[in-house]
Amino acid sequence: MKTSPFILITLSLLTSADAQTIFNGLSFDFSEAAFTSGGFSGSQSFNIIDDATGAKLTSDNGDLDDITITVTSNVPGNASGAFADAEFLSGGGLKSNHGFSKNFSNTYATGSPANPGTEVSQTFRVTFANHLNVTDFETDFSSMNTRGRTWEHSQVGLFDENGAFFSSEPSLGNYLSWQNDTSPPPLWDIGNEGAGNGASGSPSQGWFVAASTATVTNVGSALSGAGSNGSRENMTGTNGDSVFKLNDVGLTDGTRIGGYEWTIFVEDTRGASNNSSSWTTTQTSLTLTSTASVPEPSSALLAIFASGFLFKRKR
Repeated sequence: MKTSPFILITLSLLTSADAQTIFNGLSFDFSEAAFTSGGFSGSQSFNIIDDATGAKLTSDNGDLDDITITVTSNVPGNASGAFADAEFLSGGGLKSNHGFSKNFSNTYATGSPANPGTEVSQTFRVTFANHLNVTDFETDFSSMNTRGRTWEHSQVGLFDENGAFFSSEPSLGNYLSWQNDTSPPPLWDIGNEGAGNGASGSPSQGWFVAASTATVTNVGSALSGAGSNGSRENMTGTNGDSVFKLNDVGLTDGTRIGGYEWTIFVEDTRGASNNSSSWTTTQTSLTLTSTASVPEPSSALLAIFASGFLFKRKR
């Protein structure tokens, strides 16, 4: 006699969404194996994290690229010797070099006014790959709003997982308009620069500016001079600590972000008697935390597994 019994194999399934921290406080300084010291331009993606373990890579393991860095430079065509270039430092750091390499008379045509107002800018856009699911972030910079004959100032903006900024980009205008627009200083000013000296802080959600105008004196004369460093030129002390964090710009810790931009500006506030004016700004560190979500199995898969596997045994 033949019988056809069935054996039911029962499987244990994950039936609800779960979350797991893949890496927590993973820090970089751009001296890692993925980055090559020297000049950098355009756009490039980098594999810096082991996607399976969350560990920092010491060499490329062939899995997915994790961040993309894009550099955009804007140099005025009417200012000879104006420049903006970028580089990875061998000792760590992503550095911007920018300014006016010639003295005033060799920069402009004869008869150019004092405080010509031309501007050099350079933007670094750093995008996190979707598979990282970055939910916390901190970074630090040096020399973002430094004293000198030209007005160096900076801004940093975070964007969400879809690449959109959390609020509109702030408009700082030129040296004189920013000085006037922020006198008296606005409520968000944390730079303690005083009335008529611009403002530094977070003007809107996701944005931070280091933009004291006290860094330059005698603007509009034949010989502008250096004032005092902006109090937030190194992005420190914004929230009682020494680094830039999400809650420094009105975002809750744990907010998912897709990346950030930082832009350095140099406005030529020199007069006819001034020499060259060149600057550097460096991003010195980057720390990321990732939380990966494990989704529910599809209803189709649940149906298959719920019914089990049927095996027919003959004898």
